[in-house]
Amino acid sequence: MKSVIRLVLYFNLSLIATANAQSISSYLPEKIIKTEKFLFYLHGGVVTERGNNGIVESVPEWGPYEYLNILDSLRSRGFNIISENRKPEIDDSVYVNKITKQIDSLLKAEVSPRNIMVVGASAGSSIALRVSAKLKNNKLKYVVMGACWPDTYKEYLDIELYGHFLSIIESSDPHGTCSAIFRRRKHIASIKEITLHTGLSHGFIFKGYKEWIDPIKNF
Repeated sequence: MKSVIRLVLYFNLSLIATANAQSISSYLPEKIIKTEKFLFYLHGGVVTERGNNGIVESVPEWGPYEYLNILDSLRSRGFNIISENRKPEIDDSVYVNKITKQIDSLLKAEVSPRNIMVVGASAGSSIALRVSAKLKNNKLKYVVMGACWPDTYKEYLDIELYGHFLSIIESSDPHGTCSAIFRRRKHIASIKEITLHTGLSHGFIFKGYKEWIDPIKNF
């Protein structure tokens, strides 16, 4: 009987541990500690269309988009993670406004802008860039990954960008450099673009690979 109780207890604790380790929270912590780091993660479009672990049918070799494990990998680097599984029927502007208000709350709580980062993967990058334009704070940090086609820059000609930017691209990804987005910008504090060589094409954003997570941690 005792062994059964121990087994049930172990099973329940395992479920709790898994739930805590792999979870999504679109809200700020109830208690904001101003010395901690906060990262807003905006996933790629396949999660919006197909949910957690979604697979792009035309390129199944990229594998599932491991959304929860990505959050876990970022969390293990010491960030408070704020992320939301975006829905296809909700316009991006809703998420832009929500994140803008949350970052305003962090700044009012005296969190240093250096400890606030917005990371956009592929489709999520558009939201990150528009948050920058809305907040107009050139001390915040923004990361865009696998975000740009040759003409993507034209989508942002009508907005100004503010802050420190890191662009991460993969040499085997048909998406290319984002440099055109950042040219002739008056308010950008800094811009750096790094090229990975994983051979994973656009699938490099589908898992929490250290090749892109470590540069974010060190940004």
